[in-house]
Amino acid sequence: MIVTAAIAGVGILVFSSASAATAVSAPRKSCTFTWFNIDDRHVLSAVSEAKTLAKGEKWVPVMQVLRSGVAQVTGVKLDKPQAAITSLGKRVRQRLEPIGRTYPSKGSQGEISGAGAKKLVAYQKVHHLVDADFVVECAGKRLGSGHATSWNIEAHGTARCGVKTGDKTRISDTALKLAC
Repeated sequence: MIVTAAIAGVGILVFSSASAATAVSAPRKSCTFTWFNIDDRHVLSAVSEAKTLAKGEKWVPVMQVLRSGVAQVTGVKLDKPQAAITSLGKRVRQRLEPIGRTYPSKGSQGEISGAGAKKLVAYQKVHHLVDADFVVECAGKRLGSGHATSWNIEAHGTARCGVKTGDKTRISDTALKLAC
């Protein structure tokens, strides 16, 4: 199903084949984004080397960046490119990071304390990294097409080598495979 979202200043109208239009605010000059080729996934962005910590030992892991990115809109020139990110966020039902935000945002995740002879790995991940193509129409005229990239949240965690994580996204499992 293709979902179309109309952006009007800060207002948004969302249309789908299964629902009526819902107005968030009154439109002045509206633009309509039609989204396709939407890729919404979780990704591992950084991982540390595995380290065995003695009980009470503290460690500040150095993270190796595996993937980095920036929230952006490319292609057609828009007066308010953030409107495309806002529209995409409505489409995937996620609050997406604003244009210009980068990941991973930190070079370290802070201090980790040892619980006694456990080999640990620290990692950073991005939830709902979304890439999508769009066509935009304003005032009934096709303005052009483009591509938008953003994500919902960045998080970090630790995992213990040799122990199943139960992580449904498999991000921590991937970190373990790379570092242990």
